[in-house]
Amino acid sequence: MKCKDNNSGFFLFWRGAIMQLKITTDYAIRIVYYLACRSEVITASELAYELKIPESYIPKITKKLKEANIITACEGIKGGYSLAKKTEDISLFDIISATEITMRLNRCLEEDGFCSRNATEHCKVHKILLDVQQTYDNLLKGIKVSEIIKPDADELSE
Repeated sequence: MKCKDNNSGFFLFWRGAIMQLKITTDYAIRIVYYLACRSEVITASELAYELKIPESYIPKITKKLKEANIITACEGIKGGYSLAKKTEDISLFDIISATEITMRLNRCLEEDGFCSRNATEHCKVHKILLDVQQTYDNLLKGIKVSEIIKPDADELSE
């Protein structure tokens, strides 16, 4: 699986298939990345300016990240946002699941297991999708913010 940032949203590729995440999720990933790189309290206006996110949108995104215990908010004159956990304790799965309505690839994989055919027990497509879902979830759970902020080999040679 590859992650690609095309400046209009994160795309997740898996064996040629593509899943596009909401722009809110793209912004959330960028915010967490920026906070991880800075390791200090960052204001909403700085996040908006540096990450090219509308400032009025920052509270919506940070609220979701706070509810997921990924970031904390410090109020007051010197207020802003910082990470609530160590970077090695925050996965891409944590960030994405905080902002996406669902992480499931198909309706039959939701918690209630709804199938219009009532066939989840013996449906081959369901079994294949379940395998893909588990691979997808495990991959995202394995990608930690601490890995994302490490410079690549080509960045080190610059």
